[in-house]
Amino acid sequence: MSSTPIDTPQSWDIEAGSLPLPLVIAHRGDVATAPENTLPAFTNALSAGADGLELDVRLTSDRQLVVFHDHRLDRTSNGAGRVNAATFAHVRSLDVGSWFDPAFKGQVAPTLDEVFESLPNGFLINVEMKVIISGVKLIAHLVAETISRHQRWDSTLVASFNPVALYHLRKKEPRISRGYIWSKRHPYPIRSRWLSPLAQAQWYDPANDTYSPELHRKFRSRGQRVLAWDTDFNCDMVAMAEARLDGVVTDRLAETVQQKRDVASQLKVS
Repeated sequence: MSSTPIDTPQSWDIEAGSLPLPLVIAHRGDVATAPENTLPAFTNALSAGADGLELDVRLTSDRQLVVFHDHRLDRTSNGAGRVNAATFAHVRSLDVGSWFDPAFKGQVAPTLDEVFESLPNGFLINVEMKVIISGVKLIAHLVAETISRHQRWDSTLVASFNPVALYHLRKKEPRISRGYIWSKRHPYPIRSRWLSPLAQAQWYDPANDTYSPELHRKFRSRGQRVLAWDTDFNCDMVAMAEARLDGVVTDRLAETVQQKRDVASQLKVS
C-alpha cells in the first residue's frame, strides 16, 4: 500500500476534533530504538516521522530540572535512590544508556534546554511535570522559564496529574498550553478532575485504560482536545480517526506512523 505524507501542525493550539488523523506522539521518544528520555530517543522520534514526543521532567535536590521519568534512579541508570534526593551534578554523571544497550553507554539525562536545542522549534513536545507536593510552584516556573527562553510557546504542551502545578504554570506563563493527566489509579479528587478548574487545561490526557468515548465527546463539546493512548483503541488508527481523536501517545512509533500514513493514503489526506 502506498503511503501519503501528512502536514504536521507546529502548534498544540488546534481546534478540537479538527484533524482527520491524530497527532502521533512518541512516548519518551522512540523507545524501540534508543533508551527512553534521552536525546537519541528524541531525535530518532523526529527522524521516524513522529508528529511530536512526550518527555518527563523532575527536580533534583538542588532545585534544577532534569529529564527523567521514574522517581528513582535505579531502573534507567547506574545510580540508585530518589532523583529529588540527588544533586543535578550527580544525576548528570550517571549513565542512562547502558541499561538499554551497550551502544548507548555514556548517555546522560538531558536538560530541557538540551532537548529544545536538539529539535526544530516547530516540533511538538509534551513536557510532563513529575511533582507531588514539594517543589510544585518551582517546577512550573522553571519549565515556563525554559520554554520562554527558547520561545517555544506554541509547540510545547505542559502536562501534569497535579492541577496545582498547572495552576502555577498558568499564572507564570498563560501562553503555554496545559494538559491534565489522570488515571483510574489516582486518588478520587484527581481521577474525577475536581480540581481541573485550577489548571484550565486545553488538553485532557487519560492514562492507559482510562479513555472513554463519553468523556471524549464531553471535552470536545467544550473545545478541549484529547491525547489518548493507542492501546485504548486497540492500536487501530481507523478507530482513532472515527473518534476524531486529537492525539495519540505510543510506544510503538514506527508501526503507528506507518499506519497513519497508510490510512491517510486511503482517505487521501494531505
